[in-house]
Amino acid sequence: MKTAKTQLEESFTSNLPQFPVNPSEKPENFTYNSNFANAILKGVVFTGANLKRANLIGTNLSGADLQGADLQGANLSESKLCNANLSGANLTNANLTGADLRGADLTGAIMPDGKVYDPKHHFPSLPQEEV
Repeated sequence: MKTAKTQLEESFTSNLPQFPVNPSEKPENFTYNSNFANAILKGVVFTGANLKRANLIGTNLSGADLQGADLQGANLSESKLCNANLSGANLTNANLTGADLRGADLTGAIMPDGKVYDPKHHFPSLPQEEV
């Protein structure tokens, strides 16, 4: 006997293709799981949200809380993520082309290449005279 949870999972499970890293390689039959393209979502709280394969092209997510969000395969190209909290988020295969990440917290995030972000490794301190 199937539980209600199992029935729901089966009802909403789809076999969508994996989103390519390069948008020019997107197959014609590609479908996004959700579409927030060009939306203004400043300060929205998406903590731990499932945004796999979401269309977030040109979206304003300034100051948004995306801590621990699953953004695998999401298209964040040309999006504004200034001062957003992306700590612990999964950005594997996400498209960040042209995204504005100034002031964003990426501590512990899994980057598009699959590596965990470490601010000490990615942005070494500049000597004081260069600041």
